[in-house]
Amino acid sequence: MNDPTNYYHFLTVPTRESLHQKHRRYALDHADSVGGNSGISYRSPQNTRIDGQKLRTRQVNFFRKSTVKAFKRLGQSIAILVAITLLILMTVATWKGSAMTNDYGLAAFTMILVSTLLFSFAYLTASYISNKSFVFLVIVLLVIALLKIILILNYKLGPASDYWTYHYLAYARASGIPWTTSLVGMNSSWPHVLNIALLYSIPYSLIGTSYITAQIINITLTFFDALLIYKLCASIINKQAGIFSALIFSLIPSYFLYSLLNGAEPMFMTFVLGMLVCFDTFMKRDEFTPNIRWFTSVVSLFILAVLAYMVRPTIAIWLVAGLLFLIFRQDTKPVNTNLRFKRYLFYLAFFAAFFLFSALSSNIYSLLYHLPIGTSSSMDRYSLATGTSSMTNGAFNEKIYKIMNKNHHRYPDVKERNQHIDKDLNQQIYQNVDQLNDTHHWGIFLDQKYTQFSSESYGYDWLLYNSSRKNIHSKTYYHLRTPLVVLSTIFFEFVLVLCIITLSVILLFSPILRKSTDILNKLFYFALLLDGFILGSMIFEV
Repeated sequence: MNDPTNYYHFLTVPTRESLHQKHRRYALDHADSVGGNSGISYRSPQNTRIDGQKLRTRQVNFFRKSTVKAFKRLGQSIAILVAITLLILMTVATWKGSAMTNDYGLAAFTMILVSTLLFSFAYLTASYISNKSFVFLVIVLLVIALLKIILILNYKLGPASDYWTYHYLAYARASGIPWTTSLVGMNSSWPHVLNIALLYSIPYSLIGTSYITAQIINITLTFFDALLIYKLCASIINKQAGIFSALIFSLIPSYFLYSLLNGAEPMFMTFVLGMLVCFDTFMKRDEFTPNIRWFTSVVSLFILAVLAYMVRPTIAIWLVAGLLFLIFRQDTKPVNTNLRFKRYLFYLAFFAAFFLFSALSSNIYSLLYHLPIGTSSSMDRYSLATGTSSMTNGAFNEKIYKIMNKNHHRYPDVKERNQHIDKDLNQQIYQNVDQLNDTHHWGIFLDQKYTQFSSESYGYDWLLYNSSRKNIHSKTYYHLRTPLVVLSTIFFEFVLVLCIITLSVILLFSPILRKSTDILNKLFYFALLLDGFILGSMIFEV
């Protein structure tokens, strides 16, 4: 009994009972592996109940995920279809708005060839330098910018209308002339005018107060806009698409001409494109990204959004588009719950901070400029009253401007003035809407407004309007209207048709495309921006 060998023999040799348990366990494991095929289950009733609960949970989760996915897919499809519809309507509106219904047979044929050559140049250049250094793209864009500088040196421009206001106020601030109530005048009711002048006054102070300074700044900003378009498209699609998009943007005839002026659009484009690049970076943050980088992205978005808002308050539309993108975006891979929560938390913090700034903007501007500034609600009402004016198809209306002018001179007290402005503008808005309702002309009005909005003659028109009286080439430029407007229109029609085809083909064949979810997300984002920009413009002043 005390022999050690007997003890170890007992430990190492299986007993009959242990062998029985081992065989039973093997039978149960074997039943698990073949039970699905044989229909035989050796599970205990308790295990069967647990498996049934797990199966029901999986079925509920699968149904919930499928419903959410279908809902998001539907939302994305609606946004893309709306964008396609708006672009199709824009092709017609652009043709009408640029007076292309006239007999321009030879000019149209010639400019179709020129547009084809420009698109071919952009495509071949993009194909060639897509495998080259980034420097090659910079060189091409610098050549285009150099052509613009040669133009402004030989074609003398003098600011008029809003462009004169931007230049004069910037000149005054850079020269140390204080912005008083009498100097600023009615512009205190439109703080974006003061903001634009403030931004121009910075290079005026550093370089010089000549008008050509503003022109060179805009040419430089347009150059950087093209680079931002390249970066955005290269990140979302690929490098070749980024180069092609940057070149097409730089070659749009109307905008090529418009960027020679001191308009606000180039700086607005810079801020907006910067926002889009920052948002793209924000969306690529993952669960391993430190909080400081999330915070940096949000701060960058906020600064650029504020700068864009200072130039054009309509930037608020983009923030709504960004929120809708977060809601309807389909996940291309499993997303951690913490990551999803963090993404919403940081974006909503940015969203709230921006709208807090917009609500307090008039007070902030008053402190910045030491002037009584009109409220944001008055600006919104003015834009809405002008945007619903059938007399001018939603563009500048002198009658509505006189409402502002009358109250500005009649009521020195800012609070009292704003109250009367809001009251008069509300009355004008109701009058505009009632007139459209009574005459049933909403369709005609929106068609005419969209036509005016889509016209590609703006580059030629504004350059002619701002031509200096001492310009010896202005008469020659005046006679170039037909070829320049026809080229601008046809080139832009090429862009629209290309966008329509791309959107339609991808939406139609998305079920069979590789990485279709990722492609649809990108298309949805583009569609949201387009829908917001166009539909927002149909509400307010164009």
